[in-house]
Amino acid sequence: MYFPTINGTHHIRVHKLDQLMQELSEPELDFPTNKWTEAKFVSYFYYYSSYHILADPQVQQILHNSSAHFDMIIVDTPHSDALCGFAKHFNAPMVGIAAYGAAWIVDYLAGNSAPSVTEPVSHMGYTYESTSLLNKWRNWIFLTEEWLLARLIYLPPQTKLYRQYFNDSYSNFDEIRRNFSLILVNQHFSLGRARSNVPNLIEIAGMHMCFQKDCKLDAMPEDLQRFMDEAEHGVIYFSMGIEILENWLPKHMIQTLSETFSKLKQRVVWKIDNWETRQNKSDNVFYGSYLPQQQILNHPNVKLFITHGGLLSIIETTYYGVPILSLPFYYDQFWNAQRMRLAGAGETLDLHSMNVEILNRSIHQILQNPSYATNIRRMSTQFRDQPMKPLETAVWWIEYVLRHKGAHYMRLAEHDMAFLQYYNIDLVSIILGRIGLTAIIVILLGYKLTTFFIVHSHMSLNIPLIR
Repeated sequence: MYFPTINGTHHIRVHKLDQLMQELSEPELDFPTNKWTEAKFVSYFYYYSSYHILADPQVQQILHNSSAHFDMIIVDTPHSDALCGFAKHFNAPMVGIAAYGAAWIVDYLAGNSAPSVTEPVSHMGYTYESTSLLNKWRNWIFLTEEWLLARLIYLPPQTKLYRQYFNDSYSNFDEIRRNFSLILVNQHFSLGRARSNVPNLIEIAGMHMCFQKDCKLDAMPEDLQRFMDEAEHGVIYFSMGIEILENWLPKHMIQTLSETFSKLKQRVVWKIDNWETRQNKSDNVFYGSYLPQQQILNHPNVKLFITHGGLLSIIETTYYGVPILSLPFYYDQFWNAQRMRLAGAGETLDLHSMNVEILNRSIHQILQNPSYATNIRRMSTQFRDQPMKPLETAVWWIEYVLRHKGAHYMRLAEHDMAFLQYYNIDLVSIILGRIGLTAIIVILLGYKLTTFFIVHSHMSLNIPLIR
């Protein structure tokens, strides 16, 4: 799918990216998998995405055009690090778009490393529910593993691409990939835990949405509109997004969904591939390969959204105030699902152990307990209450960076601080040193006093009694 042509804008269509997506859709992946295998899969995708962009003849023509000039470079972040070379090549400020929200690597690239040490970063780290020392250690271990993944799996191929296509064998690639003037983060504090951000991290969740009361969405297909309008008991919408392919899902899942949906009194709108060839279709289910998600969620009869928990789905279901039942699959989806559960706006199931009984019970739990709808409507009100539409916020900050020639003063002066000072380890060391010195003095005094009393007690035992 291509975006419409914009007047005054030159588009370069890298058609090999479509071929890459087709290649990824063919293999059947054996999920769940371990983090290292998942990292290799993601690294493969980003490597070839960056490669096809840099190797494209039209892109090469621009790179070798000495008169080419750009005032700003905007790149996807993280993991497409080789593309950061455009900013250095054209000596232009660089802006990143973090589509998956904030993470430790986004903090690192923005010079905002410290928060990730003390806040939850994943379903594998600690959460709001527990901030014990043990869970903080688990979080630190998780961050360490993520750092190793970046250094050993993600970065080497991206570094190789940068060296090859920008003909630069000497520059510090880590400094190049961290030279962001601004990073637009696809999140908002009302969607989960508030976090400390440096000035060059700007939250713009909902940037892809209209974000105004009188916004008019495109009309739904007539048959879908009629199907939802006539739903006496409400509608349940099911979609696993556009990234998760059906042949990646557990073998039993489609049968479990079909059997469960067929027994519901509610109508179900099901986004599913190749639905035309499926047998045993249910009369209460509307099937479609491409469905207008925002229009569906905006329909007053929709009572529940069953989804993989992708960030865009989380943002949209929050905006339209629809409770959620999450079936997280990989990457950020576990953390997204957990945030909604902790906010009381939904529940989460393990899609690998899910069966008809568990799924049916969870659906009825959310539908029959009004607290889920109440909580998601409250979150919707909080999310919508913003001084500017997210898209306007993004545009304003991009223009701000342009006006101020990169606005590098917004970036925390982390590079001017040594590691010990940045993490206050020097201060902690002084405090621990004083405590240790005090402990040593107390121990020595205790030893001296004990020795003194023992010696004097021994001497008193050897003094003859005088009658």
